Amino acid sequence: MTADWSIWAFRYARSDMPWDFFGGTLVNSNKGRIRNPMVYSLIHGGEAGNEKPILIDTGMKGDWSPSGKTYENVEHPDTILAKVGFTPEDIEDVILTHLHFDHAGNLDRFPNATFHVQRAEYDGWKEVYEMPGGLGSDTKMWPLSSMQKKDLDNVDDLLAAGRVNLLDGDTEFAPGVWCRLAFESHTFGCQWIEVQTSNGPYVVAGDCVYWYENIEKMWPPAYVQGNTWNLIKVYRAIRDAVGDDTDRIVPGHDPELFLRHPVFEAGHHPVAEIHLAANQESQLT
Repeated sequence: MTADWSIWAFRYARSDMPWDFFGGTLVNSNKGRIRNPMVYSLIHGGEAGNEKPILIDTGMKGDWSPSGKTYENVEHPDTILAKVGFTPEDIEDVILTHLHFDHAGNLDRFPNATFHVQRAEYDGWKEVYEMPGGLGSDTKMWPLSSMQKKDLDNVDDLLAAGRVNLLDGDTEFAPGVWCRLAFESHTFGCQWIEVQTSNGPYVVAGDCVYWYENIEKMWPPAYVQGNTWNLIKVYRAIRDAVGDDTDRIVPGHDPELFLRHPVFEAGHHPVAEIHLAANQESQLT
């Protein structure tokens, strides 16, 4: 039997950023500011009789960014996962799309989890912290503007404890789930997750795609810590995976995500039901 997976996308906070930060310069310059969702996802399923939850990213630790920006109404993993009937203790596998602060915080909240991240991502940030002067230590400077040192320290501690799996490129992670390396694109070694369902393939893109507009117009965002030409290649690969139906993509920060999919409200933030596997009960009312 083909594996089937439920997919939920959670908004756990919102940012207030310039429009072109996410949508791209020129096409979105001088449009003011926009409140964007901070997003991570959960998939649940697999082969019949052996279903399990897999968390994709873990959100931010606390309510502030490395550059000093604060966020209101941040919901942390215990609150988020309860919305779909899970706890952090239920999670045995976490796929980290990359190590920016808003995707790789809270690792200490998952006592039973192994964390899966691309080796290129881990090695790249380790090198950044070795850069001279403020470049390797000051979060007000561009290299570390989206990094929390304590998050990387947590990865080091978990790696020493045997709880980090460093991936080397594209990996079939579970039946119907593939981790796809997006080398030197948004970051050093970010990855996007291809998920097979009974309704065809979906992609949980992390920040490989900020907004649908990026991939629909093939126009990268203004803030990238990798190579924008490589992002174009990533967009093409994701489009090859989902075809012309870009609604099958879960972007990292697009308000449209919660307009293009059914949502239910719980707490401060909505949950998008992207796809439900057979026998999975909907939370929609």
